[in-house]
Amino acid sequence: MHYSDSLEQSSEYLRMAISHMGRFQIPYDPTNYSVWYEYVSGKNEKLRVDIDTILAESKCITPEFMTRLYEKYIAIDEKIIMEKIRRELRAILEKILHHIADAEGQFKNFSDVIERYSQDLTEDLDIESVARVVDGILSESKNIVLSGAQLQERLQASTDEVEKLSRNIEQIREQATTDLLTGIKNRRYLVNVFSEEARRVAENGGDLCLIMADIDHFKRINDTYGHLMGDKVLKTTAEVLKDSVKGRDHVVRYGGEEFVILLPDTPLTGALILADKICGYFKNLNWKRKDTSQFIGPVHLSFGVARYRENETLEKLIQRADRALYHSKHTGRCRVTCETDLDTGDRITA
Repeated sequence: MHYSDSLEQSSEYLRMAISHMGRFQIPYDPTNYSVWYEYVSGKNEKLRVDIDTILAESKCITPEFMTRLYEKYIAIDEKIIMEKIRRELRAILEKILHHIADAEGQFKNFSDVIERYSQDLTEDLDIESVARVVDGILSESKNIVLSGAQLQERLQASTDEVEKLSRNIEQIREQATTDLLTGIKNRRYLVNVFSEEARRVAENGGDLCLIMADIDHFKRINDTYGHLMGDKVLKTTAEVLKDSVKGRDHVVRYGGEEFVILLPDTPLTGALILADKICGYFKNLNWKRKDTSQFIGPVHLSFGVARYRENETLEKLIQRADRALYHSKHTGRCRVTCETDLDTGDRITA
């Protein structure tokens, strides 16, 4: 965000924003600062209404809520940026066409001049007249070479502008599919990549499985140790999940404390083995606060596993994995449930 407030105003807004973040134990990062700055400065009425509504209902202000507000009201809208890029690209193309048209006109003039000099070369010309023709041709040739160099330089400048736009588009694409807190991919990315993987299965066959993972008792972690610790748990969980996969596997923060692992070319047994491995890793992981070195106890995950069925939607696949996850939650947590277990009995992991 770019603000044009005076130094005195900015200092006061900063003090107020930091006060709010401290009051609600919100991490002091640029995202949350931007949200609270907008709130205290009154620059964004809709954002202010959303926060005031939560406060009036005595609900908790969470980092997740702050992220939603940032994405909704402050993060640069992709459509707006892309429209700006389209306008810039049109302007570059028009500039290129103008340069080419100018060059064509210059080359046409050169052709006419050469034709005229050719007609001047009559048999009765003396040495001085021939010399003048030669000098004229040489001069015009130098001018056209210079024009060609200028055209090349202008086209190169336009190419550089197009390459810059290309980098901007790639950056926008990356930001749009990345979760702000954990740095891994988000739900939007999952929708896109699922379509590609489902198409690949339709064309080539093979398996496609999905694991849903949910941090057990995450609200208790936030309530007991604060949202900073909760954010740390989310980030570490994302890192562990990402480090647990390989190749074309995809790890996504689906929302809140839920994560999705999409596994192309992986049979159901392979997905279950991976989920069991991750579940066991978290069961034996000791969590400690960096600031106090205090152990906060184990952080467990529950899992639900499902296999893609021909022509089904992502929503249907997630629903089946989510039902399996729900079963894990209600039969003791810290375990893996396969969608087939819902019909054939319980499968409880150590």
